[in-house]
Amino acid sequence: MLLVVMLLGMATALLVYGMVDTTSIALRRDKDVAAAFAQAKQALIGRAVADDTRPGSLPCPDTDDDGSAELFGAGSECPSYIGRLPWRTLGLPDLRDSDGERLWYALSNNFRDHVNAEPINSDTKGNRTVNSESIAVIITTEAVAVIFAPGAIVGSQVRETANSAACAAPPATIATTLCAANYLEATGGANNATAGGAYVTAMRSDTFNDRLLVITTADLMPVVEQRVARELLALLERYRTAPGKSCPNNCYTAADEDFTNEEDQNAFRGWLPLCEADPDNWGALGITLPAWLTNNDWWKVIYYAVAPDKTENNSGGTLTVDGAPAHVVLITPGPAPEGVTRPNPPIVRTPTTPTQCVVEGPISLLAAKQYWQQYLSPNDPLNYDHSDNTYATPSSTAYARNRLYVIRP
Repeated sequence: MLLVVMLLGMATALLVYGMVDTTSIALRRDKDVAAAFAQAKQALIGRAVADDTRPGSLPCPDTDDDGSAELFGAGSECPSYIGRLPWRTLGLPDLRDSDGERLWYALSNNFRDHVNAEPINSDTKGNRTVNSESIAVIITTEAVAVIFAPGAIVGSQVRETANSAACAAPPATIATTLCAANYLEATGGANNATAGGAYVTAMRSDTFNDRLLVITTADLMPVVEQRVARELLALLERYRTAPGKSCPNNCYTAADEDFTNEEDQNAFRGWLPLCEADPDNWGALGITLPAWLTNNDWWKVIYYAVAPDKTENNSGGTLTVDGAPAHVVLITPGPAPEGVTRPNPPIVRTPTTPTQCVVEGPISLLAAKQYWQQYLSPNDPLNYDHSDNTYATPSSTAYARNRLYVIRP
């Protein structure tokens, strides 16, 4: 009996040890994947912020497994919107998941880095859907990008460099190592191996082991807005200090209040007039505006207010932020909440193709107020009223929120 008890104890100990060891291995693998995901996400967002031609854009996926983003061909579309993460392009090490596989990456086509693509600004939304377990449970319909850790081979997947086979529909014969279906799985009516989704995250099983990280506009746009706002502040300071200006008081341009993208006399809040500033236009003072500011319609989403006594007319009025004097304030809106489209009704650019200078409108002052109240938080009445020169730091501490950028005396 003693021997039986000892054998049972040893068996129990081995079983418990095996369970603990298996759990420990799973936790270590999850930690490795989380670390790779964090590096990849940080690099993609950093790339979007730093882009000097189209801030907010992301590189095309890597479809030939050389670590570099694919280049655009004759058109303005990426060769594919699913492929491996372009780690070389992003300045990353060769990131792998816990099974030694390179990360895969899907991109929303309206965030591609092509000059003729749709504008990217605070109102731009991703268009990729991600589900949980099945298409019946939606996590988001507005993913900007999705990063995948493919894990080990499951089912009939083949990952042999020397072999080629039909892949995707219509069938194309390519190396099995370049076919997304040999790395990414389908479940619950969604398929991670497709270029447009819908994508799915689910419990690991004998037929599914993908792990996903989703990048949304709430992750991406606040930091892109910060970059844009700081560049605008620098341009306004250059305007104020430029020699040879027509105004004697180191003035800034007045605002555009009726959506023509041209300065309006005695207008102190609204759009920043990037097409025609006054009393002197930007170019007349030797200031070249980055083409992406107008091409991507940033003037449509960033609120501009200027102290009346710091404009050409020097009317004597002041501007205050948090009760203290200020010369200029810019307010970035943050991305629109999921499911909300701004502006509503939409404002159509004229002409419809990207151009250095776009002239709109005009619209009424009431319509302008209604427009801005889609971007300014009603929880901050000093900003939301769009009717005076008094502003305050937003009350929200959420990551995706209104933010103020101020030039003070």
